[in-house]
Amino acid sequence: MKTKKGASMKGFKVFTHDLRPPVRGGDPVWDGKLPFNLSPVEVDESDDGCGAGWNFVENIKSGLLIAGLWPNGRPSRVFEVAVSENGRVIHRGNKYRTDRLEIVSEVGEGPINDAIAEFSKKAFGAYADEMTQSQIAWREALGRPRMDEDKIQECLREALDVRGLKDWKLKRFEDASAARDAWDAWAARAAWDAWAAWAARAAWDARAANVLLFTAHSKWVTVSPELLTSGIRDAYLNGLEIVIPTGEKELGWPVKP
Repeated sequence: MKTKKGASMKGFKVFTHDLRPPVRGGDPVWDGKLPFNLSPVEVDESDDGCGAGWNFVENIKSGLLIAGLWPNGRPSRVFEVAVSENGRVIHRGNKYRTDRLEIVSEVGEGPINDAIAEFSKKAFGAYADEMTQSQIAWREALGRPRMDEDKIQECLREALDVRGLKDWKLKRFEDASAARDAWDAWAARAAWDAWAAWAARAAWDARAANVLLFTAHSKWVTVSPELLTSGIRDAYLNGLEIVIPTGEKELGWPVKP
């Protein structure tokens, strides 16, 4: 599509939970007030698929496939956008970019869930329904909708047990910094062995759990489909921020970020 001037079109743009670019990272793009006109920028009119400009897509599914469902360990947010008056629009591949973009409104979970179901149908075939529900459940859990410390410990205990780590203990830290300091103090070869045994790393938990769910159902691996879901997803649902090995057969979890 050639450059258009004065184009009037709408689309969608995905951000992290705190309104940062989900792929490149950086500072929050704006303060969350809606509607909001983004500052005009230079727009790359070349054939580059990821050129400079305010990038957006024409449907929610495309946006989620590019940005991810939980790019930083928390559910991504989707917004409806519109090209501002006199904005130039460049179309390359499955993305658009413009020099002038207005963020109009936030999209609710219903349309997002519909988009997840749509791309899951194509990606997962016979297991599409189960994979859809799993991804939706992980998005809810990673939103940390509640805080229950007793429930977190109960869920982490379940996660350790199903992974064959019944002899590990749990240690509560006041915040994430204290837990990471404990990791740093212990960080030697034994620490990396502990990572391998625990096989979970905060933002990657959801992705790993869904990959295993599908591959186990497909009989590509011979483990329980719920191995990386049991306990840990409900721990996030109840407010778990991070969980890391902090000592010999010890799993640390902080109360605060």
